[in-house]
Amino acid sequence: MTTLINIPKGLHRVRIMNVDIAAHIERLLFLHDTLVIPGLGGFTASRTPASIDYANNTINPPAKMLTFSENLTTDDGLLVEDIAQSYSISLEEARRVVQAFVEQIQQRLNQRDIVSLPGVGRLYKNYLQKIQFLPDTTNFNANSYGLPPLQFSPIARSREGNTGVETPATTTVPAAEVTPPLVPPIPPLPNPPTFENTSSAALPRSSTGRFGLGIGIGLILCTAVFGLWWWQYRKDQPALSLEEQRAEMERAKPIPGLPSIAGLGQPHESDPSQKPKSTPSLPEIEEQDLNDEVGANTPERQEALERLQKEDQQAKALNSQRGRQCILIVATLSNPENADRLVAQLEGAGFTLYERKRGTARQVGISFYYTDPREIEQKKAELTQLTGEKGIFVKTK
Repeated sequence: MTTLINIPKGLHRVRIMNVDIAAHIERLLFLHDTLVIPGLGGFTASRTPASIDYANNTINPPAKMLTFSENLTTDDGLLVEDIAQSYSISLEEARRVVQAFVEQIQQRLNQRDIVSLPGVGRLYKNYLQKIQFLPDTTNFNANSYGLPPLQFSPIARSREGNTGVETPATTTVPAAEVTPPLVPPIPPLPNPPTFENTSSAALPRSSTGRFGLGIGIGLILCTAVFGLWWWQYRKDQPALSLEEQRAEMERAKPIPGLPSIAGLGQPHESDPSQKPKSTPSLPEIEEQDLNDEVGANTPERQEALERLQKEDQQAKALNSQRGRQCILIVATLSNPENADRLVAQLEGAGFTLYERKRGTARQVGISFYYTDPREIEQKKAELTQLTGEKGIFVKTK
């Protein structure tokens, strides 16, 4: 960021300066681990060793990572002194240059803009009016500056071990110069003897396995043959006639007090002294039910029905007056303190609160009824002015 500022010097002379303060900040961060910008905050650099990224197969060099804090307010004088020495001005003039630079940044941050410091990072304000910092990829470690990530590839190793000894490279020697070795060569080892498996214990084991397999196959075949025979036998068996089935059932001992099966088709002779009970017909039952309903329709029942109809009409009229329900989501927050602060802010403004948990985060918004779709945009404008959030969206309407 280049700052153009008028610096009064004396009573009749004005000096106009074009100072690139962002370049001074970047250069000082290479030399120091802490740098304070008076009136804005301070940068702190933390050193990280070389690391291996197994996902991308890269080795990253040592680096210095930047963080920003508004709580660092004590001026260390590094930025003011560097500007004063670079432009041959007094400390007071350099301090005014830094002050004008900070005022420009604060003005842009209050306008919800993102301020970019080339080579350093970006500054912006969240909805809680706290300055946030997004660092660039610049490595401020002077010892490893400019070193790119080293790409490597894994070495494929054979699973078979080395069975022989590595033979060094030899040069061709003339036949005349070849001398016999002082130590006779070691004769090759004989091949290990092979033993045939002639033990008697293996034979019974093999024969036992074959015997068990034969028994299993024989049982399966016997079961299949028996099932086929039984199906054929039942198929050839003639079906019993109705008289034979009735005779078979009559052979069973009848239960005392119950008529036999053979007598089920015969008319039952009842006692002439007992008169059959008369059962009302279906029209008579319906007429009796209708008389009961007319008798139960008392004035109290009629009054209760009229009261229920009136309450139903009032509820329908109230729903038509209130309109449709709309839910606006202001923000989805994972920090409980920020979520509680936003909830208190919405409740303090008189909105009907809406909350819902989504995993570890909380959706915070408002709920209201509307009759005109333009009321939704009006509510969104009010919430944006109250909370500073621009990403308010409609969940249901």
